[in-house]
Amino acid sequence: MTKFTPFWWEGQPQFENTDVVPSTADIVIVGAGYTGLSAALTLSKSGKNVIVLDSEMIGFGASTRNGGMLGSGHKVSTDQAKKKYGEDIAAELHKEANASLAFTTNLITVNNIDCEFQACGRLRTSWLPKDQVSMSDNLRKLKAIEDFNSKMIGPDMMPKSIKTDLYFGGQFYQDHGSVHPHKFHYGLLKLALEAGAKVFGSRPVIKITQLSKLKQDGFDVLTPNSKIHCKQVLMATNGYTRSNLSKYLSRRVLPVPSFVITTVDIGKDKVQSLLPGGHCMVETRKRYCYYRPTPCGTRIMLGTRAAMHSISAEEALPTLRKMLLEIFPSLEGVEISHCWTGFTGFSFSQLPNLSINKGVYSALGYCGNGVAMAPYLGHMAALKMLNPNQKVTVFESTPLQTRPYYFGKPWFLPIASAYFRAFDLLDYYRRKKSIKKT
Repeated sequence: MTKFTPFWWEGQPQFENTDVVPSTADIVIVGAGYTGLSAALTLSKSGKNVIVLDSEMIGFGASTRNGGMLGSGHKVSTDQAKKKYGEDIAAELHKEANASLAFTTNLITVNNIDCEFQACGRLRTSWLPKDQVSMSDNLRKLKAIEDFNSKMIGPDMMPKSIKTDLYFGGQFYQDHGSVHPHKFHYGLLKLALEAGAKVFGSRPVIKITQLSKLKQDGFDVLTPNSKIHCKQVLMATNGYTRSNLSKYLSRRVLPVPSFVITTVDIGKDKVQSLLPGGHCMVETRKRYCYYRPTPCGTRIMLGTRAAMHSISAEEALPTLRKMLLEIFPSLEGVEISHCWTGFTGFSFSQLPNLSINKGVYSALGYCGNGVAMAPYLGHMAALKMLNPNQKVTVFESTPLQTRPYYFGKPWFLPIASAYFRAFDLLDYYRRKKSIKKT
């Protein structure tokens, strides 16, 4: 029987802090995911008194619900970035995407975080022949900015990575990897605690009040049972940003759901026969399936867009099962052990952002690329808070935008779901047309 909770939660410890929340701190961080904990680690090591508050149990959100794919990058091509931000910022975006992967990989290895890290590489597969051409062109432009370990894989070489006839080749990112996301989160939590940060779950922040425009006066952070006076505040809530806490941020970050399944144990031999390369896999099609072997090597995890708006995991399950069987028809009849959902935070620019509004710092907007980027941007947010007058990242230059029709409640996402269902049909039509031509 399918469990509708994350596979990653099975048998994992749950941290709980029953201490009284202190009434003062140097810095309060709202959100105890990768971003908040990474920022807390850096700030605590710098001698700051840090309190981290989360509205749910620690590890409830996307940091323990994601696919565990450790990669670099974002959803904006080099040409798009040049057109919107100019050549210099476009180059910096590529460099910092690579830097985020290096930072998080180093964070894991140097601190011996037990998160089943594997440097397995990631293959982005071409749904259409033209995708192979556009990826190759973009790769050439990226390598002209800063070289990195990535190469194109032709159709004849695909069977070494995956046994399916769906794709027309792909782009392989050699340095990408995978983690057990809950174990990574728990390891990051332990590091923050050891550095001196105080982390509390089930402590929703009700209100943040800036006492005056003078920096030295600071803020009062109100929870149902406590009030904390602090000098600085960091919002690290991403896809779980609530409009009743920050209307400004909730108008600029869309909570877009992601849906994930894992198969039952099908054995290492079966998994290896389907994914002989052992890589993480992502697609170029708008449906955006992503999948990988689980760390134990006996199951396959797959995530995809079942809807753009929030639906239950039970409702999403048939769609996810259908997508799994489209890629691997031989899994017909294999049961699904777990199916779950969680929220990613999408910015309108499709890029992460580090900024400050009315004295409150924020780091968010990962658009589904947060496993490496969130710890990195949390660290950069901490550096910014320590040195407010110094520019620390290019993601200060990717401003958070909003739209006149969006006020924090994404009423239009069901309409977007219908649009993308139509686009999926168009994707299939284009594919069929491409196959006929070849």
